[in-house]
Amino acid sequence: MCLSIFLAQVIGLYLFIMGLVMLIYHHRFKKAMADLNSSLALVTFTGMMTLIVGLLIVIDHNIWVPDWPLLITIIGWILILQGLIRIFIPDSFIRMAKDLHNKVIYTLMCWVRLLVGVYLIWAGFSQA
Repeated sequence: MCLSIFLAQVIGLYLFIMGLVMLIYHHRFKKAMADLNSSLALVTFTGMMTLIVGLLIVIDHNIWVPDWPLLITIIGWILILQGLIRIFIPDSFIRMAKDLHNKVIYTLMCWVRLLVGVYLIWAGFSQA
């Protein structure tokens, strides 16, 4: 269970910080994402990095219990899926990313990151 606690702390802090940055500096973040998505090489590279992080999480933490560690496993599988999409169908990923950054769903995604981050921070640091 030590790995679950470690991953909850790291992923929780990451999601919380990124959600906060995405809310506060939304114009700058949207521009940075548009710049990143304008390069097929960067989309492919970030896909490879996302895939490896997802694989690392899932291979070492494939825990399917009805408790907070399940959330870490689901995040790992989401990262694998996102990495595969970026590598195999980058044009679809770029289109989807543009659509998400131009709608209200962007704000919703920020809040989901914040809330999941807070939950994982609580789970990770209260168990330690």
